[in-house]
Amino acid sequence: MEKNKNLRLFLVLVSIDFCALIYGINSLSISEDEAEIYFGEKSLLYYITHFGTLLLGQNDFGLRIPFLFFHVLSCILLFLLALKYTKTQNDAILALLLFILLPGSVASALLVNKASLVILLSLAILCAYEYKKQILFYILLIFALFVDKSFNILFLTFFFFGIYKKNSLLFTLSLVLFALSLSFYGFEVSGRPRGHFLDTLGIFAACFSPLIFVYFFYVIYRLSFKNNKSLLWFLMSVTFIFCSLLSLRQKLYLEEFLPFCVISTPLLIKTLIESYRVRLPQFRLKYKIFIQCSVIFLLICYVVIVANQFLYYFLEPKRHFANNYHFAKELSIELKKQNINALRVDKNLQQRLKFYGIKDSNTFYLKSIDNKKNLNSNEKIIEVKLGKSNKIYQIKSYEKSI
Repeated sequence: MEKNKNLRLFLVLVSIDFCALIYGINSLSISEDEAEIYFGEKSLLYYITHFGTLLLGQNDFGLRIPFLFFHVLSCILLFLLALKYTKTQNDAILALLLFILLPGSVASALLVNKASLVILLSLAILCAYEYKKQILFYILLIFALFVDKSFNILFLTFFFFGIYKKNSLLFTLSLVLFALSLSFYGFEVSGRPRGHFLDTLGIFAACFSPLIFVYFFYVIYRLSFKNNKSLLWFLMSVTFIFCSLLSLRQKLYLEEFLPFCVISTPLLIKTLIESYRVRLPQFRLKYKIFIQCSVIFLLICYVVIVANQFLYYFLEPKRHFANNYHFAKELSIELKKQNINALRVDKNLQQRLKFYGIKDSNTFYLKSIDNKKNLNSNEKIIEVKLGKSNKIYQIKSYEKSI
């Protein structure tokens, strides 16, 4: 009975998350970086995005649905991984809930990025190891070498974990894979040394939310004094220490490291619940306050990320954190309403509009109008609304300009 109840709760959580992320996808436009991936050189992300648009058409759902699919699979694998770390299925559900609510997880599911694939494959590798599927584990570990250079941190983790467990095959293979990864993809350490440690901490805090990040660091520190260290502790520690040390010298592309941190939620929940349960009810107040504050903050962050367009009612577009993921689709819709399918705009916006079927033009161009008094009644007017922001444009002809 309890098992069926937890299964229903799992399905409800994943279903709500899926529907919320679908809503989030519908509110986004393709960004400049995403357009560069879609129309640029062939890469893994290029093929993934084109596969999605082949299935669902050239729109935002086709562009982003593969990454949402990776996210749903990651939720399933994380729940299975949490069952190996936590004592009850309820605790595993809490680990899944935390994973779903983390800002880093939400962003990886909504945006065109390799983080969602890295999370999925990393969880598959961890599950294969924890469930003692040795052949599958080594196959996936070797396969990861050919997927992305981000996995060099995972190879490094298994190297230290192999030494800790005195598993000669594991640490030898991990070292070889780490060396091959550096050989294939390289590792940028050139240039003038610059400190980016505080920037790195800030991005970690944004990925986890400040309270969860503090607890993340606390778990690393606290469990370092325990005798039996888990694989997830090694992954958390190696990733954080490696990032911190390297950031003292140079700026990091943290999307290559953060996926290995957000999958640590089973260990975070295990440590928190154990500390909570060993105390008498009258001594649990500070834990209750921490849990309630964390959940409230995460829920607010989740809603803000998924339904971020409402912020345009309070912020100017330039101050909106997701401004680069809006406007292009809204503009293309307004253009098509007036049967405009070809238009010259600035280079960055041109590629974004191309995704929505608006081609480049040598005849017409788009001009921003700051004052309605400057509108020409003989030319088409394009108005794009985002919250309280209202942008007005007119379609101009190169021939008339001449």
